[in-house]
Amino acid sequence: MHGRILRHHAGPEAKMSVQVLDTLQGGLLDSGLLVAMGDGMHCRPPMTDFPPGTEWLLALNGPGAKPGQGWALSHCGEYWLRVDHGMASGKIFADATDSQRLPLAELKKRLRPPAFDLRIRGHLRAGETFRQRFGGRFEFRLEPRPHGWEIVIREHGQEDNLARLTPPWHFMPNPRDIEGWHFLADPQRCTTRDYGAEAGPENPRRFIFSPKVATVRAPTAADIADIERFGRGALRVEQVELTEPDAAGCPSIRALGFTVHLVGGR
Repeated sequence: MHGRILRHHAGPEAKMSVQVLDTLQGGLLDSGLLVAMGDGMHCRPPMTDFPPGTEWLLALNGPGAKPGQGWALSHCGEYWLRVDHGMASGKIFADATDSQRLPLAELKKRLRPPAFDLRIRGHLRAGETFRQRFGGRFEFRLEPRPHGWEIVIREHGQEDNLARLTPPWHFMPNPRDIEGWHFLADPQRCTTRDYGAEAGPENPRRFIFSPKVATVRAPTAADIADIERFGRGALRVEQVELTEPDAAGCPSIRALGFTVHLVGGR
């Protein structure tokens, strides 16, 4: 995050107000936020090192920061770079022993996820997981579920499914879910199908994803638009082999062939 320090809040829980000028990785809910700083109890740098009016690149909630439900800056390593007159300075590269300088525009270009536009083809059988890395730090997955698979997008080192806010959320089957009853000539034969729907999702199944999903709890229309701008996917089921229906008339998927198109990254 590229931010400007606005003011300090002294006290037992030292914090500083930061104006967010740019988000380079991950997602932030607001253009301004409070960042917890050194209080003698946690692994955080002293607030006095970040005077009001100065600009910084901050990697928030690093190891040891213990942010709780908010944001904090860790001192267990170096998670900040000073920005001044269009230059970023500090220990920029992991093996650096001395302070370095790099034009801010160049550093931002290196930090942003690369744009991606790729097509993937795959085939898997019941119980198998499909994984494909893309965009430098993301992974497309098909994770097994009792009657099929779920479409999952993960960011390296994170557990959130970045596609979990793909609509619709209620009253209709979600495109992320791939279940056997979706492919029945008469889906109503499956009496336990989601929402008593008359049909499964369309083919291809369209989904959206973004690192911002990790910070969104009550999504707004603006949030969904931002997520869709970052990443879009379309999975087409090319072939499917079903098992015999269970007692509720619902088959599982024995084998699945698919293609998926992933676009975004900016």
